[in-house]
Amino acid sequence: MALTPEFLSLQETLLGRYSLERELGRGGMGTVYLARDVKLDRPVAIKFLRADLAAEPVSRARFLNEARTAARLAHPNIVPIFSVDPDGTRPFIVMAVIDGETLGARLRRRGALPPEETERLLRETAWALGYAHAQGIIHRDITLENILIERGSGRILLGDFGLATVREAVDDQLMFGTPGYLAPEIIRGEPALPASDFYALGVVAYHALAGRAPFAADTTGALLAKHMVQAPPPLAPLARSASRRLVHAIESCLEKDADARPSDAAELLGLLERAPEPVAIAPALRQWFTRWERIRPIYALATPILALQTWLLIWGYLRYDETGFLVAAAITASLTVTAVPVFVHLGFEALALRALRRVGFGIADIRAAYPHWHDTLVRERRKEGIPPLPGRVVLDLTVIFGAVLLFTLAFVRPNLQLWYDTSQEATYVANILLDLMSTLYLATLTGIGIGFASPGFRLAPAGRFRRLVQAFWNSRFAAGITALASLGQQQRIAASSTLHRNTELVLGLAIDDLWHAIPVALHEGLGDVPALGHTLQRSAVELRDLAERLRESEQDTRHDAAEQHRLLATREAVEARHRETVGALERLRLQLLRLVASREQSQDLTNHLTVARELELSLLHDIEAHTEIRRLLGRSVSQPPIGSTPTPTPA
Repeated sequence: MALTPEFLSLQETLLGRYSLERELGRGGMGTVYLARDVKLDRPVAIKFLRADLAAEPVSRARFLNEARTAARLAHPNIVPIFSVDPDGTRPFIVMAVIDGETLGARLRRRGALPPEETERLLRETAWALGYAHAQGIIHRDITLENILIERGSGRILLGDFGLATVREAVDDQLMFGTPGYLAPEIIRGEPALPASDFYALGVVAYHALAGRAPFAADTTGALLAKHMVQAPPPLAPLARSASRRLVHAIESCLEKDADARPSDAAELLGLLERAPEPVAIAPALRQWFTRWERIRPIYALATPILALQTWLLIWGYLRYDETGFLVAAAITASLTVTAVPVFVHLGFEALALRALRRVGFGIADIRAAYPHWHDTLVRERRKEGIPPLPGRVVLDLTVIFGAVLLFTLAFVRPNLQLWYDTSQEATYVANILLDLMSTLYLATLTGIGIGFASPGFRLAPAGRFRRLVQAFWNSRFAAGITALASLGQQQRIAASSTLHRNTELVLGLAIDDLWHAIPVALHEGLGDVPALGHTLQRSAVELRDLAERLRESEQDTRHDAAEQHRLLATREAVEARHRETVGALERLRLQLLRLVASREQSQDLTNHLTVARELELSLLHDIEAHTEIRRLLGRSVSQPPIGSTPTPTPA
């Protein structure tokens, strides 16, 4: 490093004890140098108080307080203090050298931390704070630069207790700390609490996971004001791969009220340990989602058996030279990969849908529960870990056998007549290839059959196939198939388990049930009330989804102030529209309840139906506007948002 006057002066005072090598960094209170302890022959970090602060008795005392406080702490996640020298013009403390980098440097170099690393950061820093708090010490300056990540091990170490204070001796006349990390009570001039450290840790963890601080402002005053009164932007949209428990733990640390934050490390660690609370899916729906587990053994057995039949027919043709065997083999092979599995599967799906409908669940429930089922699959896949090696080997071999079979069938065999001089030679080679192809066919379908029962063939929960399946069940075609499968069934009974249902779905189904409970004679003059309810329900779902997409887009830092304002205004308008639509559904349900109880129509019901149909017409006119919003948000708009009702329901 450059031999500055400061470096030379400091080295002069350390002769015989420490040998300075280079500067490691500068902070608000001093400069840290890498040095060697001459007597013990080991690397150390020496922190010198700034010259101007060393001349001030208060600053000098605060600096030395770091050594006295941190020297009392012996914890694997706290940077150790070896010694302190309070004398001389520049007091200094000698600390352990950590082979690594600060969290701030890590974020600047590589961007946001993965959720697993952020959880480790939160957990290990909480351990350090829990130990310090138990000794009566509050850190008061937890920042990105005061947290170190050890190279190789990834261990988290908390350092720089320069602003630390014993709880019984807090000076509430001064506000110490870094503005971007101060808890609201500290900004108000109140004494620091353990919860104040957890607030700063929440800011650090938020920044680490999202890649940006929860609050930003041009001036210190504006930044402090945001920490005082403004809620941080939702963390989940900024860190989609993070678990709900991690997001909840970080957001709990950022509560404005100190009593609402974790009061100690044990409470914070409890939030991290607590398993996520998934939305419960009704047993009947869970059984429907796992229907493949019941039919999978049939596929696992039937696939190789049918392939064996084709292989035997080809063997018969090669053995007896009877063309009938070859024709039968071609027919069975075609049926094995087309008609048989298709018709068997469709029949099984129809039975499963009818069973689901019989206990009161329909296509709307499948759509509402699918995201929660996806979360269940993700959790189960994480528990399973890497698929077993035998299953992966079988999968790879099956793909290879299938590729060779297709290449032989599509390219090699059709060109034999061009490659051989005589028809007899071509026929001989063709028979050899036919034998090879039948064996490959048997091997390929046997591998597929094994795959139906092997963990190595599991589909990824977030893979393309799963997304296609979800898109299918959200389509009108799936709704038509569901209606077709339930033909001839009696009216469904009310489903008792509805935790997966959102408010609009619950109201829509209740309107359906109430309508069918009303005597047919009372239907006269009311029009198609269930269809009206379905349109309002689908509109509410569309509006809810649109508001969520707008909320996520607001978090995009690339938007300028005008664009942010426009997104906010649009979202608020969509949310108001959603509340209006849900309110209309609720009033319609209440009117039908009164009709069931009184057994006679009322003017209130007629008036409400008129208002609801006007709202329906207005919502249908909004389709084009919603489509334009989705286009601007970069989302697919291939389906009309309202669903399958392009015109108002008849009155």
